[in-house]
Amino acid sequence: MVATCVLLACKASEYPQHTKYILNESKAVFAEVSSDIRFPYDLADIAECESYLLEEMKFYLVLHHPYQVLIESIINDSYRTDMVFVYPPHVIAIAALFLSRVVDQGNQSDIEAQQWYADLNVDITDVLQVVNELLAIYEVWRDYAEDKMPEVVSRCIADVAATV
Repeated sequence: MVATCVLLACKASEYPQHTKYILNESKAVFAEVSSDIRFPYDLADIAECESYLLEEMKFYLVLHHPYQVLIESIINDSYRTDMVFVYPPHVIAIAALFLSRVVDQGNQSDIEAQQWYADLNVDITDVLQVVNELLAIYEVWRDYAEDKMPEVVSRCIADVAATV
């Protein structure tokens, strides 16, 4: 049943894996856990169990994935700036992916992720500029205090008046 659940989870999250791969990995894990007993199921068993699992779930495969919400919130934050007029949408999307990955995993160096970003055929300086702009906005929002705003506005008006 576990192998079937993994297979179905991969399909539902749009990360399909071949059933044979899931079967081989299940056999390997089973062998590590119990060297006395072999994994008794084959491809047909997993496929049959998948239909039973779907039936039991009443074919309800709606996923509530936290990363999607995180990425959407970062992209929504970009609409509060002028970056949507300056950078193409794919650059903002890549920056959102980058930020969500940093939030999820911290500053861990990952060679595979670095290679993925390198293979994107996107100007990475644009992506980093978007990331820096978003981080600057988050810093302003973090330090924002309503009671200081009249003073800030007065100072801006005074600066503009001095230049005229």
